[in-house]
Amino acid sequence: MDAHIDASLLEGEGIMCEVLNENLVFVGLGASAGFDVRLVVDDEDYERASSILAASHSCE
Repeated sequence: MDAHIDASLLEGEGIMCEVLNENLVFVGLGASAGFDVRLVVDDEDYERASSILAASHSCE
């Protein structure tokens, strides 16, 4: 769920992103099998996305 909230925040800032591996967690193949839910952005958006998410998470 947190990954989708972060994705919405980034998309609101014009950064395209994708949540990966979420379905593997729901079928029981999550972290125990080495699959974590991941939020992925393009390389050129990485620094900006990191800054946006860091600022957002520091407010919590």
